[in-house]
Amino acid sequence: MAELLVTMLITVTMMGAALAVTEQLSRGFSAQLDGALLQDETRFALEWIETTLRTTGSNPYGIATTNCPVAGVRFEALRLDPNGNGLMDDIRLQADINPPNGLLGGAAGACDEAGEDVTIAHDPSARTITLLDNNVGGNPTPMTDGVITALRFTYLDANRAPTTVAAAVAFVKVLVTGETPTANRARGASDSVTLTTDVRVRTR
Repeated sequence: MAELLVTMLITVTMMGAALAVTEQLSRGFSAQLDGALLQDETRFALEWIETTLRTTGSNPYGIATTNCPVAGVRFEALRLDPNGNGLMDDIRLQADINPPNGLLGGAAGACDEAGEDVTIAHDPSARTITLLDNNVGGNPTPMTDGVITALRFTYLDANRAPTTVAAAVAFVKVLVTGETPTANRARGASDSVTLTTDVRVRTR
């Protein structure tokens, strides 16, 4: 009887140890997967913004004003902090690119040339980066998963000195921070990642 009890005790102990190891491995794998997905989403956001910024200011026909989204809108390659909240977490961009035809956003009353006047912004409540097409209209469209906790634009002149004058901007520094939606159980806190890039913008 005693031998049976000892055997049962050893078996239960070994099973408990095996379960603990399995749980640790599962936590580690889950944390690694969350971290990889976060890296991918943050990198996607940064590369998408960078691609959009590179077309900014393209104005081969020398547009001064446009009838889209309403009559009399001035062509401005960059509008810094368009919502005026002082956080520098949004930017409005214009470019005659879709197609380049001297009509920013399309003909008056149509305004159907997408991507020529857009606002990129951070939505802190949804933890996404959104895109609003000011010509086509509608609501801001989430472009990322809900893992982005910060978006910051810093503006530099040709000498890479900070500036708040849109006409003087030669480089835009973009910072994107992402955070996993659930805590890393091994650390007891969410994992985060911050990526940055500098984008040279057109001056014409």
